[in-house]
Amino acid sequence: MSNYFTSSIQRYGAEDFIQSLRPEDIQRSAKERIFREMVKGKIDYTQFGQYYLDGKFLANLIVACDNELTNNVVIANALIEYDINHPGHIEIIHNRTRYSYLVNIYQVLLDRLKAVEVTGNVGVLTDIPYVLNGIKQYI
Repeated sequence: MSNYFTSSIQRYGAEDFIQSLRPEDIQRSAKERIFREMVKGKIDYTQFGQYYLDGKFLANLIVACDNELTNNVVIANALIEYDINHPGHIEIIHNRTRYSYLVNIYQVLLDRLKAVEVTGNVGVLTDIPYVLNGIKQYI
């Protein structure tokens, strides 16, 4: 199965490709691809878990996840406020639900990534697709 790690190993021609990445590269990849693959269960942590133990990689995943969580909380709250003051707009209700789910997704991801940081146990990431099963299509 192709994922961020298999593609990066192939692109850089080495398994230690993380050292070649800038923090911005990791954060961008997290937002564009890594988080989605984590939620959809496309990462085998027995094979690629060591990358999550790399301090540089994990720290930048946490920064990106915290940023995405904050952005989605702000948008969700704005939509809730708008819906309260201007009820009845179906597109607002739809987006309010979507962003509430995104807040939930990023909160779960952030909690799990911080748990890896504290414990050094990548196993805490393995059940993310099951925890978010009903809402993973929103990421």
